[in-house]
Amino acid sequence: MNSIENELHGYIAGTERMSGYDGMEGDMSYFDDDDMSYFDDDDMSYATGGAGRAMNVSQPYVIQYVNTIAADVQAILFGYNDFFNVANFGNVATTTVTTLQGGTYARLISQSNNKPFKLGKLRFQSTTPAQLQQTLQINHVDANGNQYSTPLNLAIERDAYQQQPDIIDVNRAVTVDGNTFMTFTLIASATLVISLFPVEVLSSKAKLNGGASLNRARAPRLSGRNVAPVIIQTSQGVKGIAKG
Repeated sequence: MNSIENELHGYIAGTERMSGYDGMEGDMSYFDDDDMSYFDDDDMSYATGGAGRAMNVSQPYVIQYVNTIAADVQAILFGYNDFFNVANFGNVATTTVTTLQGGTYARLISQSNNKPFKLGKLRFQSTTPAQLQQTLQINHVDANGNQYSTPLNLAIERDAYQQQPDIIDVNRAVTVDGNTFMTFTLIASATLVISLFPVEVLSSKAKLNGGASLNRARAPRLSGRNVAPVIIQTSQGVKGIAKG
């Protein structure tokens, strides 16, 4: 083994030793900790095999909106405290809201009240071009009357290098609880699928089961996000490329 190989192995060994030091990784270590990436600690949807093995990548909530009439309408997502007991959860009767990831929308909106979560990524998909040019409003209202609204303009979130015209991925931290809801225009006769990737979930049940009340996962990378693809073509073997 030559001196260069010895030096390389030394670096690798040092890196492996450092990777186990919690002080270096801090809170980020929770993203890869199997015990922490259970959101329920009950061997439910986040497990990837047997008990004790857990997925460390966020599993999304997927909601589909269908506008069944030829006119634009206002749509609402979440808002347990304001819309759970309202017909069609605040949406007009001609809007169909379903979940595509199992369960029902009623269960999802109810769970947002007793198990608040923080989103790290949102995906919007629609074959109606105008639907992906809308501006959503992210609203927060509490019992003291405090409220604020944050706009989310989908048009400026499009990746300049992406090839799929019907998808927009948004990296945005949004905390969702019973006081949170989103409003947006649902274009006439359009179908919109919204995928929400939670990166933090607050669960009292996990604490009762011996886990942590705040559990974390990491959102998957779904697109290049303004990174142009780079292709290197060469007739030489990789080992044959030397510095000029």
